[in-house]
Amino acid sequence: MTTSSFDVFSGGTVTFDLDICARCETKACIAACNAPSLACVLELKDGLPGLRVSAEAAAKGACIECLACELDCQSKGLGGVSFVLPMPELDRHIAELGAADAAPGFAARD
Repeated sequence: MTTSSFDVFSGGTVTFDLDICARCETKACIAACNAPSLACVLELKDGLPGLRVSAEAAAKGACIECLACELDCQSKGLGGVSFVLPMPELDRHIAELGAADAAPGFAARD
């Protein structure tokens, strides 16, 4: 699997599976990122999604982490984009529920 990724301000990462992206006909992620009033950090480079800004600029907030690229990729493309965002509050909440033996249904149980 060939991937391309960049970091975002929250400490998360956006990753593109370029093998999937190469087969995608819609390039929905590019259209979503370039919608009016969004950050427009993605562009098409040699038929694949790439950053229009530097990786440093994306990590400093040029990518507003709106998730539009991932959502449109999932619904209109082939699912090659993934966001991994830190959610310490959610992690802490799930740990507290688990400690109280009240973990939500989606939590893994032994």
